[in-house]
Amino acid sequence: MPTTLALTHDGGISTLTLNRPPLNLITPEVLNELDAAFDEAKARADTRVVVLTGSGTKAFCAGADLGDEARHSAEAGRAFRDHGRAIVERIESFPKPVVGAVRGWCIGGGTGLAWACDIRVASESAKFRAGDVYLGMIPTWSLGMVRLVHYIGRNRTLDVLLLGEDITARAALDLGLVSRVVPDDRFDAEVHAIAARLAGGAPLAFRALKEGVRAQCWDGMDRAVRVEERWAQTILASHDVHEGITAFKEKRRPQFRGE
Repeated sequence: MPTTLALTHDGGISTLTLNRPPLNLITPEVLNELDAAFDEAKARADTRVVVLTGSGTKAFCAGADLGDEARHSAEAGRAFRDHGRAIVERIESFPKPVVGAVRGWCIGGGTGLAWACDIRVASESAKFRAGDVYLGMIPTWSLGMVRLVHYIGRNRTLDVLLLGEDITARAALDLGLVSRVVPDDRFDAEVHAIAARLAGGAPLAFRALKEGVRAQCWDGMDRAVRVEERWAQTILASHDVHEGITAFKEKRRPQFRGE
């Protein structure tokens, strides 16, 4: 049984909880279990949205376990970086919406996981830090040095990475690193409400939106236009578009099937 990650299902919501409190540090085992959990959530037809969070209140994830002896060789370090990049890639390209629920510290590799999520909810007490440079290091999961400039722009990216300062939840909201900030005592309820809303959306449309936005970021406008047209043809012939319109006319909640 997995020991470093908890996976639970509640109707259309699957929750992946990093389970190494109090800091939920990342090890190769954690990455392996994240892969397996995303495999299960992808294959589970009832899952419409994934929530990624951390156990306890001290940290969502305080980064990689720097004391992990298994990563001290050059070969193991390269494997760990490659796997981290693959997890970030998987979150960004996952066919279902992924909500990052951040309470407490989010540091280093933790930001790589959280900032790649589609919707990012932070508790008021959450704090972020991308201070690799002050450990003599650089971020190596293709988030800070590859994606972040697309997420928040060149100047803000350099502010975050070069200064490496602690960033409050409110400051993260201003930077565009999180989608919203909620009081600590309402955090779980707000995350569930957001996940429930997403679980009620049309799966095909969500996949289209994620792929189209990703194409804008990675490939440019021409590629995004082609993605848009391909999905438009698929969706306009789908059950869900007719169900959505019918439900709107009948003033009821639509029952989407993802087909």
